Amino acid sequence: MNRRIVYILFAVIVVVVIGLGWFALISPTRQDVATTNSSITAERDKLATTQAQLRQAEETSKEGRQNQARLLELTKMVPNGDEIPSLLLQIQDLANESGISFMSITPSDLIQVNDYQILPLQVQFEGRFFDLSDFVYRAEQMVAGPGRLLAIKTLGLVPNSTDASSSGSVASSPTLKVSMVLYAFEMNPSIKKSAAAATTPSAQPSTTATTAAGSTATTAAPTSQ
Repeated sequence: MNRRIVYILFAVIVVVVIGLGWFALISPTRQDVATTNSSITAERDKLATTQAQLRQAEETSKEGRQNQARLLELTKMVPNGDEIPSLLLQIQDLANESGISFMSITPSDLIQVNDYQILPLQVQFEGRFFDLSDFVYRAEQMVAGPGRLLAIKTLGLVPNSTDASSSGSVASSPTLKVSMVLYAFEMNPSIKKSAAAATTPSAQPSTTATTAAGSTATTAAPTSQ
């Protein structure tokens, strides 16, 4: 056989072996690699989506805690009830910090205003003008504490006659007799009760039928589907 033909046959055999090896080994491996890369990409996408959802959940939880804290502050500003003892204690603290002495604090009847109600407080005390000014400022700013939401409705000032009679002349900063009406705001309990009643299912009506023997039988009305 010619040597040239032998070389050609050998080259053909090598090419066939390489082709078979390619289709038998390398091509499936490349497909497996491509499939693995696709899986990795899909898992990375899932991971990115999960991380985004986690960040959103953390932000929602943070907003929830902030809203809860804000709700507690609003409850202190406008409570669900009178809470007169704590209110009087807060007003007394304002008086002590302002340097004035109270004579009397008298709650009046509640004033209903839509979803909230107002508790008027008739307040009378004695103090100097600058002490009164400090008390008014503290009362209006108490809500920033946070504390009760207060508003001054009326204010009456009368000079104390005992200062002039005791000294014989008007003092530079005379003592004043102050008559004041403070408004303390609170939620209307009837609004909360009516909302709770609206969510409570009503009792099903019953019907009574008389049998032929004269006995009665009570059956519940069918509920709507």
